[in-house]
Amino acid sequence: MLEAGAKLGGRYEIIKKIGAGGMADVYMAKDNKLGRFVAIKVLKEEFSSDENFLRKFDIEAQAVAGLLHPNIINVYDVGIEGDVHYIVMELADGITLKEYIRNEKRLTAEDTVNFSIQIAEAIGCAHEHKIIHRDIKPQNILVSSYGAIKVTDFGIAKAANSNTMTSTAIGSVHYLSPEQARGGFSDSRSDIYALGITMYEMVTGRVPFDHENGVTIALMHLQNDAIPPREINSNIPKSLEKIILKCLAKKPEERYQTAGELIVDLKKVFEDPEGSFVKMPVFVDDSPTQLIGDAEISQIKSQIADRSIEKSELSNTEIKKQKASKQEEGMVDGDEEEDIAVSGKLEKLVVILAIVVAVIIAIGIFSFIGKASGLFKVGKNNVTTENTANVAGDTSTEEYKTTTVPDLYKLTAEAAEEKLDAEKLKCQIEYEESDEVQLGCVIRQNIEAGREVEEGTTVIITVNSGEVKKSVPQVTGQTQAAATKILRNIPFRVSVQEKYSDEVAEGIVISQSPDAGKKAAKNSTVTIVVSKGSSKVTVPSLTNYTQSEASRQLRNMGLVLGNVASEYNDDVKKGYVIRQGVAAGTKVSNGTAISIVISLGPKATEEPTTTEEEHEPDTEEEEDYE
Repeated sequence: MLEAGAKLGGRYEIIKKIGAGGMADVYMAKDNKLGRFVAIKVLKEEFSSDENFLRKFDIEAQAVAGLLHPNIINVYDVGIEGDVHYIVMELADGITLKEYIRNEKRLTAEDTVNFSIQIAEAIGCAHEHKIIHRDIKPQNILVSSYGAIKVTDFGIAKAANSNTMTSTAIGSVHYLSPEQARGGFSDSRSDIYALGITMYEMVTGRVPFDHENGVTIALMHLQNDAIPPREINSNIPKSLEKIILKCLAKKPEERYQTAGELIVDLKKVFEDPEGSFVKMPVFVDDSPTQLIGDAEISQIKSQIADRSIEKSELSNTEIKKQKASKQEEGMVDGDEEEDIAVSGKLEKLVVILAIVVAVIIAIGIFSFIGKASGLFKVGKNNVTTENTANVAGDTSTEEYKTTTVPDLYKLTAEAAEEKLDAEKLKCQIEYEESDEVQLGCVIRQNIEAGREVEEGTTVIITVNSGEVKKSVPQVTGQTQAAATKILRNIPFRVSVQEKYSDEVAEGIVISQSPDAGKKAAKNSTVTIVVSKGSSKVTVPSLTNYTQSEASRQLRNMGLVLGNVASEYNDDVKKGYVIRQGVAAGTKVSNGTAISIVISLGPKATEEPTTTEEEHEPDTEEEEDYE
């Protein structure tokens, strides 16, 4: 364990330990070269001689160093000092999402969607760089005081094109994907599953699968279905529940295939609370046959029968009465109940088919009457009975063929063209920016759906050419809170960076990106740089401090101890500071070295022989300083 005051790389001064993981400890440190605070991840001593762990540590450094995203912790430096292997990272404020959930009990749908979009954007960036996190969980996600998300701890991240993981399922068991639990290949969709578990925990306050035994939890990921979130928290929209359950699909191909697809649906949660836009996978039971006992078969039969009766909508009152009567007499067994359920379903199917046939017959009769009465004759090509008398052998009227305009809303341009072509209609495409539908989909059509028109009619469709872009407002000179509120109301997401400034007061926005007046898509990120105040600090008075006390006082002010001299002095007690190189009250830059002079006490008449006791204070001070 590193002690406060220790230095790495000649510039990173350890301040305190702030966290620990399975492989590494995390420290807060001061970068004396750039005058900023950083986080340093240091590999634990027991692993420093393990080649396998050192390889993983190097992979983490290389993988994360290439990721530049406002929702990912930045990596600044990597180094080795003796047996100490370390990575220097951005020091982000806030608490873990796990702590945030614990404090809030449950998150609102708005916060859940906001956080989930930011997390998805972070892992989406990683996936684009062929990096899979493989350990997405609330403990590895930081939430700042203004709602910004930072995904951290790529300690077990691995390039997607590296060797397939088949031996050990890595990651926290509560957030483990089925394919990881099975020990098989995992890809970017494993991260989407883990994000689904995290979203579930945000809205319900608990993980979907929990047990005191880790192996049991892994089996639950493979075999059990999660309780729908709305059964635990009815305040969330059905659309959000559907998104979470799609993320939790057992088969990777039934989940969202990319983080981008997930983000598109998350942005629609409040536009369509029922979630008709969420394309849920069709369940196909292709599981292998398993041999089970007779008792278990009877139990399963009974459960299936009970569930079928509860869910079926029987229209025959007598069947219900008969079932109730038999239940009272204890006569209904599992097979009878199943037969009753099947009978009810068959009767319902017969009723539906009868209705469909009746509708078809009605349409046919209406069509026949319409033709006989000339109702469907169309304008200019209609001829009178007198005219038809002049046409040898033709006693009918000529009419145009008609077709029905289909509903094209939200279809892709290609799908809309195919649908119109099937109805023998022509298509003309116009484009316009919109955030109403997905990119490349139909916003509206000039002829309403269901209208009868002549074949060959041209239908004009307007297709979304991109999201509506908003003008970025001027927020420089505003406080951080005010700037954040202005940007979020548009809405934009906000990423905050901090830097020292001698010209701008602490807490005020120095600059922004994109600049004011530029156009940016709704819900895109605007980065603001906020002043941390002056980079200069006031030198404290060090007189009558011991060397170790003076050193600590300087460290607390962001300064360092410089040259230490000593001289005899009749007025200042031995071992204490007589004077300092830079006067107290002087403004200096962070990291400035301050020299001091230590008293040797009164000078003796005769120069005494140097004794061990005479050097004891210096030794104590040196030990204290170390």
